[in-house]
Formats: sequence, C-alpha cells, structure tokens
Amino acid sequence: METFILFYKIHQSNVKPIDYINWALKMLENDCSSFSLNILSSLREPLNIFEVEDYFRNALSELDIQEPSYKECAEFYIQHLSKKILENENNAIDIAYQIYVVVRDLDYPEDLEEWCNISDMIDDFRYGDNHSKLSKAALIVTIVNEAKNQLRRNSK
Repeated sequence: METFILFYKIHQSNVKPIDYINWALKMLENDCSSFSLNILSSLREPLNIFEVEDYFRNALSELDIQEPSYKECAEFYIQHLSKKILENENNAIDIAYQIYVVVRDLDYPEDLEEWCNISDMIDDFRYGDNHSKLSKAALIVTIVNEAKNQLRRNSK
C-alpha cells in the first residue's frame, strides 16, 4: 500500500486496520525502518484499530513523513487507478467510474473533465437509452485511451 493511497483512504474515512499493516510492509520493502513501523508490520488479526493507528502515527513521526494534502492523495489515486485500467481492461468501466468519483470530490478540475464525460457515457451505456449506440468495446477503448493520456500528462 502506497503512502498516498493510505492517506486517501484515511481522508475518505474508508481505511481498515489491514491497510496500515500493508502500508508498513510496503515501507519495509522500500528499505524504510523504524521501531514502530516494525511493530506495525508484525501485528496480526484480530487488529485493534486504536493500537494500529497509534503505531502508524508513531511510525510517521519516526520516519519524518508529513501527511500529504487530500488533493495530492486524490491525484495519486487517479494515477493508480489509471494504471489498473491498463493492467486489466476487463474492469475498465468500473475503475473509470471510481476515477469519476475522485474527480467529483475534487470539484471537477478542468484537466480531469474527460472523466466526467466518460462517466456520462458509462451512465448512458448502463442505465440510459444508449442514444449514441456506444458498444462496450468502444467505451473501453475510450477509457483506456484516457487512462493513457492521464498517465502521460502526469509523467511530464
């Protein structure tokens, strides 16, 4: 679990104790180490959320990690989801809708507006009359192309 994704989940109040453990393991894989991080990574079920969060806060302090802004976390999460689309196009429609939810929460920034258009296409395809006669394959191609554009824009 990447730090930005963990903080995104925290901001969304959607974090689970296991997310903190997965974050700690990822940090150890990346050659980070601290007393609390080591303890956090070794905790097992059943997990006490208060204990887990306490070790997490201590690990952040020990590693001198500052909490990123919601915007930074959300933008990283969009990148992560875009990569997931390219890794497995079978879930492209569901993942594109997840991206739209993040874009909506960011109050529709101009550079992400294409995800709003894609969300409208998804809604029309799934629930509307599909006036544009959009096929599932064409919708997936549109989503994949925007995921590629998203990754290209943010790699510069």
